[in-house]
Order: sequence, then C-alpha cells, then structure tokens
Amino acid sequence: MLFSQTYFNLEYFKSELKSKDYLSAKKKIYKDISSKSFGFLHDIYKDNLDEIVKLSDHLKSFENVLFLGTGGSSLGGKTLVSIKENFFFKDTSPKVYFLENVDEWTIFRLTKKINLQNTALVVISKSGETIETLSQFFFLKNQMKEIDNFKKKVFIITENKKSTLKEIQEEEGFKFYEHKKNIGGRFSVFSIVGLLPASLVGFNISSFREGGKLFLKNLIDDNEDFFDNQFFSSLSLMNLYKKKYNISVFMPYSDRLNNLSFWYRQLWAESIGKNKMGITPVNALGTVDQHSQLQLYLDGPSDKFFTFIFEKQKKTKRNLDCTYGKDKNYGLLHTKSLDDLLIFELKATIETLKQKKKPLRIIELDEINEKVIGSLIMFLFLETIFSCYFINVDPFNQPAVEEGKILTKKFLENE
Repeated sequence: MLFSQTYFNLEYFKSELKSKDYLSAKKKIYKDISSKSFGFLHDIYKDNLDEIVKLSDHLKSFENVLFLGTGGSSLGGKTLVSIKENFFFKDTSPKVYFLENVDEWTIFRLTKKINLQNTALVVISKSGETIETLSQFFFLKNQMKEIDNFKKKVFIITENKKSTLKEIQEEEGFKFYEHKKNIGGRFSVFSIVGLLPASLVGFNISSFREGGKLFLKNLIDDNEDFFDNQFFSSLSLMNLYKKKYNISVFMPYSDRLNNLSFWYRQLWAESIGKNKMGITPVNALGTVDQHSQLQLYLDGPSDKFFTFIFEKQKKTKRNLDCTYGKDKNYGLLHTKSLDDLLIFELKATIETLKQKKKPLRIIELDEINEKVIGSLIMFLFLETIFSCYFINVDPFNQPAVEEGKILTKKFLENE
C-alpha cells in the first residue's frame, strides 16, 4: 500500500462492520467495481495517454496556457499541478493558469501581465453550456482579437453533442477533444481534464493512473480486512451522521496538498448533499489553520469528524541553526528542521483531539508523488460513492445546482 489509515475514538462502530446496511453497500460497490460501471474506471484502464501527451507537447511551445473551466473542470487539474508547482510562484514552463471565476478585475489584469501573442486557451465544459466558462472565453476572445493565428491557439474539451461550446468549436474551427459523457466533472481527474494540465508541468500521468489501478487491484485481490480497514471511514461517517455529526474536516499538513482539500470538498459536497441529507465538508490546512479554526474544533460543538493527511517524515532534513547574539540559541528549534516542527504540531493537534474524544482518522502517505496521489484519489472517489450508497443517494448527479443555473439565465434575459 502507498498510504495507510489509522482511526481514533471510533472503536464503538466496529460491530457495525456486520450490519445489513454496510454489507449491502459493500456488495454493491464490489459489483460496480468489477463490472467497471463507473465512467472513470473506463478511462483509467484505457491506453489512451498518447493523445494527451501529444497535445501537451504542442502546448509546451507556448509561454502561457490558460485553462478556462470551473468546478470539476478545474479543481482536479489544479490539484495535480500543485504537486509539482511551487506554492508561491509559477516556476514551470509553460506557465499554467486556471481561470475559474468571472471576476473581471482578475482576468483583465492577467491579460495585461502575460504575453497574449504566445498564449493558448484550453476551454473545458462537460455540458458545453457552463455560462461562466463561455463568458471567460468571449472575454479573452475580445482581448485577443488582434492576435495572429488565434484559431490555432484555442482548444476545446466538451462532450461530443450539440451545445453552445460545440457549436462555437465547429463554427470557428478550433481543435476538439472529447469529454466522455459517462464521466462527471468531479470524477474527471484521471481523464484529459485533469491529466492535460498536469502533464504540462512535468507530472507523470502514467504513474498517476498506475496508482489508481493499484488501489483497485488491492481492493479486488486482497482479503476483506483490507476493504474493511479502508472503508471503515465511510461506516464511521455515516453512523456519526446519525448522531448529529454533520461536518467533516479535511486537513492536510502539506502546502502541496492544499488544493486536494478544495477538490475533495466539491467531490463530497456535490455527491452526498441531497434529499435534505449530507455531511458538510470543511477544508483546512495545517499548520496554518491551527491558528484560525482549531479553537472551534477543540472547544466548539461535538459535531465534526476529522481527517488529517501527511507525508512520512523525510530522511533528508535541513536542520536549523538557531544561534543568535554572542552565545545564545533558541533551544526549542536549534538543530531541528521545519519538517520536524510540522510533524510535531500535527502530532500535538491529533493528541489534543484524541483526549477531547473527537472522532478522527489519519492518512499517512509513503511519499507525495504521482503514484501515491493516484491511489489516494481513487480511494477518495470510492469512499464518497460508498458513503452515498449508505444513505441511498445518487453520487453522480447534482440536481439542485441546475435551479440556480436556470435562474441566472432568466436574470440575464430580463436585464
């Protein structure tokens, strides 16, 4: 295994491993995995990376690549890119930008900062009707109207069906890449949607897929103890939900995993929040949010389940020399490393929550690399689906979101 899970203050749910609801959900997800009924499983087993690599190699000839998309069309790609890209500045070539919002202040200033002549646009919308993405495209098209060979700098990823974006692609002659119909946006990270931006920054997309397949192999080949240990999280969450624990805090202790928490927030919220049911996901970052949220977690309502994710401590350390003045040193940190401090603060947070009898789990990664992240994301996919099976909701739709989209269009029409 590329990661391990450990649980605390959840022992009283062990007996539920034999419950009717758990065994029924377990049987269903095993059947769905074996039959590859999930769209993202079709993609992960296909040998179709050549097209992505070819497009990636072409895009590397540009100075900047702007990805236009929102929600599932951007969060997965951002997560993978952040595994490789510097947290503070863009140190890759080409520079990769994700345009997710429709705040003109941000987009306009970006167009004034970068060289538009040497910029490519990748427009992503599964439905082809995402109004935010369409507005971004038209804004940039207006800004780039004087650019040479504009048509050769636009690449469209959408379903191969009638839609506004597909019509634009056909009328304008832009290059088209298919977004598979059976893969929802939040489950698209193993497809071209997540893999293309990742490939641009040197992320090994083949190893990433191998990590996902490895988790599936372990799940199918190993004994039931493996399944029960991995998905005890779902069992615990759903039983805690019955006890009015309706918040799940997802808190990695790594800057490179910060975007993973935003991706997970969408995955969980859109999948399980239906029919007046669901657990609200809250993302946090260690150690930063120890200084903004931890007070609430420790001394606020007992309505939260905690997930901490971290990387095993590295063997190579940059120990601090904390001497100052003539003969003084800051003893607490002297000869320690920043990684030491990170892990000690994590341990202190976990221990404090344990003493307060808060339910939690820790996920320890062997390393932060493509294979490990692929395995982890596949697990989080299946954990989310399995949890939805517990409360009989469809993990793959988001009907309530459509109501807001319809109203937005009405407001625009009546303006």
